[in-house]
Amino acid sequence: MIEQTGSHRSPNYGGRLGHAIFHAWIRWLGVRPAYVLLMLIIPYYVIFRGRARRSVAPYLNHRFPHLSRFRRLLKTIMYFYSFGQSLIDRAAMGILGPKHFTVEFPGSDELHRLAQEGRGLILLTTHIGNWQTSMASMGALETPVYFQFQLEAHTAGRHFFDLAGQHDRFRFISPQGFLGGMVEITNALRSGECVAVMGDRAWGGKTRTTSFLGEPAAFPITPYHLALVTGAELVVLLTVRTGKCAYRLEYTQLTKDYDRVATSREEAIRELLRRYVRCLEACLAEHPLMWFNFFDFWSPDKENA
Repeated sequence: MIEQTGSHRSPNYGGRLGHAIFHAWIRWLGVRPAYVLLMLIIPYYVIFRGRARRSVAPYLNHRFPHLSRFRRLLKTIMYFYSFGQSLIDRAAMGILGPKHFTVEFPGSDELHRLAQEGRGLILLTTHIGNWQTSMASMGALETPVYFQFQLEAHTAGRHFFDLAGQHDRFRFISPQGFLGGMVEITNALRSGECVAVMGDRAWGGKTRTTSFLGEPAAFPITPYHLALVTGAELVVLLTVRTGKCAYRLEYTQLTKDYDRVATSREEAIRELLRRYVRCLEACLAEHPLMWFNFFDFWSPDKENA
């Protein structure tokens, strides 16, 4: 699932008919047959859809810079298959229900404790694996959770909360709203509630350039600014796929053991961003085919990338 950033619109791979077919297979045949169908479709996208190949080339070129042309083609097929599995799992979560999933969350108790302290909690999510799995697990926090999330017309009905009939369970803040939804987000944090924001989507907001996979890339700085302004804790949630309908939520508290008062705001933003990028690179070193950010993240002009 790839949302938009600024004018960058998410790709509409599969279309409504394609997604409907997969949803029917999942509902009546199960997840494994859907994986088999996916294997038959992926070569079409890789061989005949040049736009699809170009959308993943920047990341694969940075993560695997020394591959031959043939090995890069194979890696592209593997990458799209990994992405397709994530989409199937996301749909299955809504259609079949959470009981068909295994979700490990070693840091759940600590995250629950932070949420209950009442200082506000920023959940920094990323397009790693099936990140909506982490969204579905947030009910255990026993604290209202708001999501800065852009719902696009062509993806309507494809999210797990749509397929499960649980859209009203979640509180959404549109990044296209007044001031990007910052007023609502700030109020929620100052009320001691939780807000989930993307660490790898700027939504048209301010960015800072830092080294990522060996080359400068622009990351949003809004999450770190919010943590400094409101005093909320800032944690990273990375959702990695470990098997068929099996995921693990990896939790890192970026603000742990960091004195936000002793340094300037600019220095604090720089350090917190550095910690996030370090977490992201460590995850991609272990799970290189699970970052689904389908545009040139290193381009100085992402709007036209």
